[in-house]
Amino acid sequence: MCDILAISAGYNYTPKNYLPIFAEKGSENMNGWGIGFFREDQALVEKSEDQVFSNQQVHESFQRLARVIDSRIIIAHVNCPKSGGRHSAQLHPFKLSFLDHAWLFAHVGVVEKISAYQTTGTPRLEVDVYTARIFEYLRDQLVSLNQKNPYISVYIALRIAIQKLIDDYPGDYTFFLANESFLFAFCNFRQLMVLKESASMGDILLVTSVKEGLSRIDWHPITPDPQSLGELLVVAGPDVLYADDV
Repeated sequence: MCDILAISAGYNYTPKNYLPIFAEKGSENMNGWGIGFFREDQALVEKSEDQVFSNQQVHESFQRLARVIDSRIIIAHVNCPKSGGRHSAQLHPFKLSFLDHAWLFAHVGVVEKISAYQTTGTPRLEVDVYTARIFEYLRDQLVSLNQKNPYISVYIALRIAIQKLIDDYPGDYTFFLANESFLFAFCNFRQLMVLKESASMGDILLVTSVKEGLSRIDWHPITPDPQSLGELLVVAGPDVLYADDV
């Protein structure tokens, strides 16, 4: 199974401590990796189809990025052989610009029927993986809701978009959606692990799909309620602003 990691801080953060650990945890996911981050409010993504961890070493480019990235929000993804992404262009995170922000998106889970979704917006992500279609669907819904009500909050709009997404395309969703200021995390089938790190390691919040977390410190599990559509978190800096059922 693929895995994702998000790091959110109240200042520009260099993830030299946690990205390499995430790569080691993802050593069984051997079909590539991607890292997304922000610079001057623009979303940047680095990807590789190489194994993230081999010969007991983290991929050289992955290690370099862990040392040089300087961003308030960082999203990383390690790919598994069953996910369908075989080339770097197909790897997560993906990026799109809408509602006056640049956005990053990464997802784990299986949602087969959404492959047929045809976006009504532009641009289209020219890759044949269903994560791209999920991102386009959410973008289209958020833009449409904003056009109907320019004062609607992104949080409320995203809740509505997720409800419609699951109604139209039932499936397994665990994803991160982020702009330069806010991180949204949703899960309806896989537990997410959350850690607010101490000041000694940087005042940051980490969210990951790695089932045991990234360290021996007590991570807090976010487990979706089977009676709900899933759990949605809103994160700003090192703080969880909202955590509620959808």
